[in-house]
Amino acid sequence: MLLQTTTGKRNESSMHRAWLRSQPRLSSLLAVSLLALAVAPAPAGAGGYAIVTSSEIRSLSQNLVPFAASKTARGYTTHVFDEADWNGAGLVGDAAAEALRAFLQSAHALFDFDYVLLVGDPRTATGPVPMKTLHPRTFGYLSTTPNGWSADCDSFVMTQDPVPSDYYYGDVDGNWDLDGDGLYGEFGDYDAPIGPTGDFGPGGVDRDHDFAVGRIPVYTSNPTELAEGVIDLDHILAKTMGYQGAPFGSIDWRFSALIAAEGANRIFFGEALRNDVLLPANFSSAVRVYDADVCLVLNPPSGCVPISGTPEATTCSVSNVATQWDSTSPGAVTWLTHGGGVGAAAVMNTTQATQLDDGHPVITFQASCFNSLPSQTNNLSYALLKNGAVGTIGATAISHGPGGPNPPITHPSSEGGNAGMAYSFMQFLGQQGMTVGDSLAEVKRETNLYGRCWYWHNMAGFNLYGDPEVSLLDSAPEAPAAVPVLSPAAHTLLIGALAALGSLVALRRTGSRRGLLLKRAGLRRTTDQYDS
Repeated sequence: MLLQTTTGKRNESSMHRAWLRSQPRLSSLLAVSLLALAVAPAPAGAGGYAIVTSSEIRSLSQNLVPFAASKTARGYTTHVFDEADWNGAGLVGDAAAEALRAFLQSAHALFDFDYVLLVGDPRTATGPVPMKTLHPRTFGYLSTTPNGWSADCDSFVMTQDPVPSDYYYGDVDGNWDLDGDGLYGEFGDYDAPIGPTGDFGPGGVDRDHDFAVGRIPVYTSNPTELAEGVIDLDHILAKTMGYQGAPFGSIDWRFSALIAAEGANRIFFGEALRNDVLLPANFSSAVRVYDADVCLVLNPPSGCVPISGTPEATTCSVSNVATQWDSTSPGAVTWLTHGGGVGAAAVMNTTQATQLDDGHPVITFQASCFNSLPSQTNNLSYALLKNGAVGTIGATAISHGPGGPNPPITHPSSEGGNAGMAYSFMQFLGQQGMTVGDSLAEVKRETNLYGRCWYWHNMAGFNLYGDPEVSLLDSAPEAPAAVPVLSPAAHTLLIGALAALGSLVALRRTGSRRGLLLKRAGLRRTTDQYDS
């Protein structure tokens, strides 16, 4: 069965794997037994997974069919669609986006999707699966934050810049042009009494997604670009299948992280994430690359936050990030810095991305501007997806930080900034064991916009490149050993042994009850022998 949750429907096996990861390490026997139960396929038809692409890409790809089969094997009812399914042939730009969303609305009503993977050219002027052009910053919109501060959308010399986005496709039951002005996804109420109107309100933007969306870009401007894009697509699909099919005993490396912060004024992000999210989630490490030298002195400047110990690198640079990335094989990578289409300042660029370890692909949240810029055909997020990552989240346009020196990252006034989004995303991904698509969708639904149109701009701008159904917990079930038929006496003995094993597990979790648990298990060894 599927469990109904606030993020839509999630596979029961994912919930079980999340629970398993949250527990202290169990004996290998018990862990394998629990995992074999946890990853059993869901009943047929329990959840829908859609792959939406072009007929051209569909015919050229060698791995699209095996990838779809792998989703079916994971318990999903899998569908592959192309523009012939929604009469989208020849459509480009906004017409293509509207036709695609209308089709997804109808198909979702029939097939109840949990995840949709778009495969195709993301540029908003292309077809048949472009990103949608949204206008989240409603220039001149009058707004006030909960604490009474003016948050009018003409602050900071803002303009109504368009934002390419796949967010539009994940919420298919609302009219994102509720005020009828031809600008989709505008911040604010559709019936604002004075000034410009937005698209929020009954029947409009409600931030309540219907399914999680991801995209694998394939650029199609010319035959050479298309051919190269399909080769990269097949590599990404194969890598994703390998990631999800890895033996359970081989995935421990994923529960480690790398955090980069350019400038001492951004260290607050890394320290909060490391100390309050990653280490409490039992990540084995959270390697830090900071510009920290100015703060690691006897009397640091007032802008410095306390730093736990000494970061692994005290100068934030592309070379230092690459060194730590290669030497530690993190499962999750995040950063806070300035950015552009081909790089994140002092952290990563498209040239360095080609040299990363693709055998241990990471999941990223890139709190920078423009890292996923669709018009840059080798943008940083896509470059990482091709080599070094299995899922990348970056901004397709400018992104906005929380503002202020060392802002409280979990406060409602800060959580809608790019740093706050990265923090929340890692909570859902690392602490709750959600998939990358569900994690991002949940951030967009739950984050407090605090009356700020530029936070809504962030929700539209941060998008996922990669399979939305991937999680750190993905693995293949271990092949079960042949189970012998037991005599009644042997069965009784086995039940007793399993009870003792359960007591030992409880022993390691609750030190204050060691003696009682040992006595209950009928064991005579000393406590220390079970704490090593």
